[in-house]
Amino acid sequence: MLKNLGIKGRVLLLTLLPTSLMALVLGGYFTWMQQSDLQTQLMQRGEMIAEQLAPLVAPAMGHKNTELLERIATESLEQPDVRAVTFLAPNRTPLAHAGPTMLNQAPLGDGSQMLRRSGSDATRYLLPVFGKHRNLAGDLIPDEADRLLGWVELELSHNGMLLRGYRSLFASLMMIAAGLGGAALLALRMGRTINRPLSQIKQAVAQLKDGHLETRLPP
Repeated sequence: MLKNLGIKGRVLLLTLLPTSLMALVLGGYFTWMQQSDLQTQLMQRGEMIAEQLAPLVAPAMGHKNTELLERIATESLEQPDVRAVTFLAPNRTPLAHAGPTMLNQAPLGDGSQMLRRSGSDATRYLLPVFGKHRNLAGDLIPDEADRLLGWVELELSHNGMLLRGYRSLFASLMMIAAGLGGAALLALRMGRTINRPLSQIKQAVAQLKDGHLETRLPP
């Protein structure tokens, strides 16, 4: 195959092949890294929102104020990527809900730490609300720090993260295409600078072979 290529084709191949491989490897690596960073940021934002809601809803849970819980749940939907919010009683019966039905199954576990379950389209969080969260809100009640008041449950959509990832991938592909286009133009110009004098030499040799001994080449 290489034997059938001319000088211009070989210059193009030697220029574009390493550049293309390097662009694909680096572009794929950095796109994967950016997608991983976006996913990590989404997970951290979900944990942060749940932790911020816990002291906010603790007094309402303590007083069984479902109207206030409904308003807080509705306002929570204004946060980026928040798809649905539910506040649960200690036995996990719903007290208030805002948004559509959650896509993922509820995380399993009864511990004192945040639970999480991720799917292809969303991530669901479950955080227990204790009396210590109520104390942070200003309602200081003695000996209530470890009392379970309820649960904060929220689900974050992955659509925004995927859209940002696709935009980043499109921008990376455009930059790679622009770089390869510039390398191709440079290779074509280099091929011309090599091919033109060689063509002149070939023509001059052919004329000398035909007996035109007065043929001369420019310096």
